Amino acid sequence: MTQEELALQITRAMYKGHRKPESVNAYQSVKGYFLDLEPEELVGIAAQYGINAIDSEIIQVDN
Repeated sequence: MTQEELALQITRAMYKGHRKPESVNAYQSVKGYFLDLEPEELVGIAAQYGINAIDSEIIQVDN
């Protein structure tokens, strides 16, 4: 999954069971914030929302 796809999943998870984002601008702001983060930070946030992003292609693991 790309960083943008992960940002979208996190944003959806944040609003799951709650109101939808008030506007497209609100969604874009949240998504923009996530895309500005380092991949490791984004994966950490994803984990808080129950999204398994450890195997994501945005994290490069040195073998």
